[in-house]
Amino acid sequence: MKRIPVGPLRAFDVAARNLNLSAAAEEMNVTHAAVSRQVKQLEDWLGVKLFERLPRGLRLTAQGALLAEGTRAAFDRLASALEDVSTPTVRRKLTISTFSSFNARWLMPRVQAFSMLFPDVDLQVITTSQLADFAREDVDIAIRFGGGNYPGLHTVPLFRPREIVVCAPSLLKGGAPLKNLSELRNFTLLHDDSYRSWARWLDAVGVKGINPRRGIVCGDRNSMLQAALAGQGMAIASEVFAASELAAGRLVKVFEQEVSSEYAIYAVCLPRRLNDPMVAGVMEWLEQESKTSHDVHPPPSD
Repeated sequence: MKRIPVGPLRAFDVAARNLNLSAAAEEMNVTHAAVSRQVKQLEDWLGVKLFERLPRGLRLTAQGALLAEGTRAAFDRLASALEDVSTPTVRRKLTISTFSSFNARWLMPRVQAFSMLFPDVDLQVITTSQLADFAREDVDIAIRFGGGNYPGLHTVPLFRPREIVVCAPSLLKGGAPLKNLSELRNFTLLHDDSYRSWARWLDAVGVKGINPRRGIVCGDRNSMLQAALAGQGMAIASEVFAASELAAGRLVKVFEQEVSSEYAIYAVCLPRRLNDPMVAGVMEWLEQESKTSHDVHPPPSD
């Protein structure tokens, strides 16, 4: 195989972008004649004509246009590779697997803080309703909503959310909270993917005579809260996940009653991964951030 003429290829690439030999010569800090000579050398090497010489510039031939597309991509990749290897700090990737509501309403609002604390780490988040399989998946840390019994995993309790009833201010007269729980029968109930949250909440606060199975099933908690924000009905929300909307007045807390969630939220990883300072540091960061979350109760540690 012939040796690829890198110099002439570079001269051609610059000339193809400028379509002018003088402009190409100025960019490369060489003479007009030098660029012209290298382009001619490449044409002779390939056995094809790459440019049509015009009175005021150049025009690519069909073969020249095809080659220009290839040289542009190749030199772009080369520049990117040179930047990567010349960067003094080696960047690392950390993958967190979590469920969508935690990601959207707790983790994503904290990614700037994450980047400031871990500037050399690229965070990748995977949202799924399935439990992460550390043996089969490229996952460093998983966030789980459950009972906390995860054999073979290092488990860090984050918090146990408290469930409250929320809605858009427009749904209430004057935006004032309701005083009588029985008034719920006058509103549409919004559900995530089941009726369980409403049934459990109504039972816990002792409300009778309201059917927890009526209303709209929205599919998941994010969709349910979007429906609540749009004034479509009353929703059961984890107070920590609705904190920003409540603070901004986009949602209001309908009743003072709160019910601790049936399950808690935990961060888990393989015990051996704690030997990696990056993983250990992020686990500690998640724990510290959970302690600053708005008005939440810690889950049991056992």
